[in-house]
Amino acid sequence: MTKDPEQRGNGFSFNIKEIIGSLGDLGTLLPLTIGLIVLNGVSSGRAFMLLGITYLAVGLFYRLPVPVQPLKATAAIAIAAGATTGQIRAAALWTALILFVLTVTRLIDFLSDIFPKVLVHGLQFGLGLIMVRSGWKLVLSFPHSLGSTVHGMHAAQASAGWLPSGADFSSALILLVLPQIPLTLGNAIVATRDCALSYFGPKGRHVTAGSLAGTMALANLCSGIFGGTPVCHGAGGLTAHYRFGARTGAVGVILGTVFIAAGLAGTHSLSILSAAPGWLLGGLLAYVGVRHGLLAADSLRQPASAVSVLGMGAVSFQTGNLLLTLAVGLAIKFLLQDAPAWARRRAAERAA
Repeated sequence: MTKDPEQRGNGFSFNIKEIIGSLGDLGTLLPLTIGLIVLNGVSSGRAFMLLGITYLAVGLFYRLPVPVQPLKATAAIAIAAGATTGQIRAAALWTALILFVLTVTRLIDFLSDIFPKVLVHGLQFGLGLIMVRSGWKLVLSFPHSLGSTVHGMHAAQASAGWLPSGADFSSALILLVLPQIPLTLGNAIVATRDCALSYFGPKGRHVTAGSLAGTMALANLCSGIFGGTPVCHGAGGLTAHYRFGARTGAVGVILGTVFIAAGLAGTHSLSILSAAPGWLLGGLLAYVGVRHGLLAADSLRQPASAVSVLGMGAVSFQTGNLLLTLAVGLAIKFLLQDAPAWARRRAAERAA
């Protein structure tokens, strides 16, 4: 009896389920990518070309529907703050360097095992609120088409230097990179690894913390050098591909081919974007924010964890600062969970 291709372990099955499954994560990928192109001046040709190459490589390497997404905190903050292309490229290079060091030293395995899930959920919830707020501002700010904004990006794209400046590196580290690292560790690495094991069992064992950090490091090195968008993996994207029916690495091959074609189209893709109404991009960003915030649903169902997540969300919404959000989350977790647990242990030791 002939087994289904995905049961034979070859990692590729090109059928209607895989095609539909490849669409599952576009609701996250496209709005953030288009936002960085339209509002920050990232080259559409380079962005789509590098996304395509990365998706193709990830599909071939993992042989599972592992997603490729923009670094969500980096993208959301860049859009909200009007970051320059130099800062965005510097953020990609910083991310590549940090992930490379964590992978080579194997610190990534240690950190991925101790990072509290409630803090991951708090950051996801807070980032979701930032994206909703940014999307709403775009709805109010762009009542007409994006045409003038898009065409204004041509000059910025043409004038971009080969590498970021020193000022770009210093500002990108504080503004775009440090707020992203905890989210990358928690969502792009730990949660993605756990989802792969949950969905695919033994076939998901090669989706490790080290391999995920390594593929992200290589992808961001290329994005930083050649001027694409900073990228990551993500549990939400893997879940989206899986729920839509994808089971193999064919997703990477399908989307990789499509995005490479879009990259080859170059400025023609900008012309297509310019015809879109401005409120559409804002609405899509807000939708992505809601969807991302819902990743914290498990913690919101538990009273102690819910206080941490909601507190982190409030700080994030008010300040837009994910580092401050993380600090508040650590403080709340210590006061409501760690300190009481320590006190109970001490009481038990005295009683014994």
